[in-house]
Amino acid sequence: MGNLFRKYAKGDRAIWLVIIILSIASLLSVYSATGFLAYKYQGGNTSYYMFKQMGSLAFGIGVILFVHRIPYVWIARFAYIGLYFSVFLLLITLFSGVNLNNASRWLTIPGIGITFQPSEMAKLAIIIYVAKMLAQHQKEDEPAKEAFWPSMVHVVLVAGLIFTENLSTSLLVVAVTVAMMFVGRVPFKYLAGTGLVAIGLVALSIVIAPKVSFLPRAKTWSSRVEQFLNPENAEKSSTYQSDQSKIAIASGGIFGKGPGNSVQRNFIPHPYSDFIFAIIAEEYGFFGAFIIIICYLLLLGRIGTMVRASNRTFPAFMAFGLGLMLVSQAFVNMGVAVGIFPVTGQPLPLVSLGTTSVLFTCVAFGLILGVSRHNMEQADLARQSSKKEAVDEASLQTNEISA
Repeated sequence: MGNLFRKYAKGDRAIWLVIIILSIASLLSVYSATGFLAYKYQGGNTSYYMFKQMGSLAFGIGVILFVHRIPYVWIARFAYIGLYFSVFLLLITLFSGVNLNNASRWLTIPGIGITFQPSEMAKLAIIIYVAKMLAQHQKEDEPAKEAFWPSMVHVVLVAGLIFTENLSTSLLVVAVTVAMMFVGRVPFKYLAGTGLVAIGLVALSIVIAPKVSFLPRAKTWSSRVEQFLNPENAEKSSTYQSDQSKIAIASGGIFGKGPGNSVQRNFIPHPYSDFIFAIIAEEYGFFGAFIIIICYLLLLGRIGTMVRASNRTFPAFMAFGLGLMLVSQAFVNMGVAVGIFPVTGQPLPLVSLGTTSVLFTCVAFGLILGVSRHNMEQADLARQSSKKEAVDEASLQTNEISA
């Protein structure tokens, strides 16, 4: 089994370890969080959602194995197609999306009835596009000014289409791509101006929320921010999710209540997605939650090492952007669970229940591991070349002595 894994699973071993640990955590926590729900709606089959998640993870790992074998040059060539196809799907969702959980973020695939979120695809597409723009405009000892406008126009387009139904994802897209441009040596004054404009637009949307009809989620954003800033003045019903999540985390203590012994799963809305970290903390305590946090930090650290080892700019920017998106999303989810951020709808990457989230998270992992695989192959070639040169030099010296 080990030889088979080494044969087909290339790239950074630490990242593969993170994938395995998060997948195991997902199955354990989803089974616990959905037991009652499955019993009620799936004819008493308490394992239904766990096996559904297992299928999603198995398919996702297959996607990782496939994607990480694709040369990054092909990813770059299809950057435009992926971006504009994502924009097309976002436009369809904007006008005819399926409403689930009070938000029209989903599209239904005709014929098979499967729903998915185009915003998950759009996040990957815009990161790959920005990575390509930054790579194309890198010049020695010169800022990448020319990369700013083509990148930012498309970032605004994608973020704007996501914005009406999913503010947190829209802000993550802007934040991650701006960070990519900062690392890509786009002048800071451009990025600072963009940040101020973004903050102003968000604040304006929240302020005018009660007076507009074209932003259906604006009132929800406004109330969540108000509850977060002034919890003592908010109604108990409006802070119910956060309160139950905090109770779950506090009651977990150091060692937790044990697998399957969560009490708050019966009270927290969506304990299998938005608040799954609270269930992990309740059942596995501080140590269980700490392992999850370490996994995401390890992922970010390994990506930093990978970026430094890259001899090409496009894969380096792509890996950095994808890794930052995954880790940022994870810490937003965990921050919501512990009360650091207002309530959002961000799933915990590779852990929360959800086919779309798991699929596109695995695509991102596959792309990251593809960069790592390329770096390792280049390092092996360099070592082999050095050995060959050393052997040739030793042979030449031997011949000279013999002569």
